[in-house]
Amino acid sequence: MVRISNKDLRIVSAQIGKFPQNLLEISLKCSFGFPMVIKSKPILNGKPFPTIYWLTCPYLRYRISQLEAEGKIPEYEKVLSSSSKIYDRQLKAHIMAREEALKMLKKSNLKWVKERIKNAGMGGIVDFSHIKCLHLHVAYHLGGIKNPVAEMALNEIVTLECSNAMCKKYEEVS
Repeated sequence: MVRISNKDLRIVSAQIGKFPQNLLEISLKCSFGFPMVIKSKPILNGKPFPTIYWLTCPYLRYRISQLEAEGKIPEYEKVLSSSSKIYDRQLKAHIMAREEALKMLKKSNLKWVKERIKNAGMGGIVDFSHIKCLHLHVAYHLGGIKNPVAEMALNEIVTLECSNAMCKKYEEVS
């Protein structure tokens, strides 16, 4: 876990195009020292915020968007449905994500929020054979909740960061 500095907050805001209101920490930085994955609180303005890990790295977001455009989501869903071993690993990842979110809500008295999260996994997904988007699976994976969907995507991307410190431009803006 890497605590967030004011500089990191400005860079994350530039990376994602908005101020991250419920940011908890920077979970992963690239070798250039820029945020790649952030962790958010599972509640925002009294409502469930189901995605606790967010991918902020513009390079990875672009590469993953390419995979989605190539039709990889239905392909990976077929893998999940055809292999009980892979599906079981994905199910465990969803359960771990749920447990992590509930642990962060331990002191919250918003029982309806807890009930809603109890029935969901990564990114609020309730049908664990479904892939909402590859970005969230990769974010959770890089944030520490390993899952086979992210592994499939990352194996296709191979190079996990840019070669030119593209986020340096955000330093200058911030």
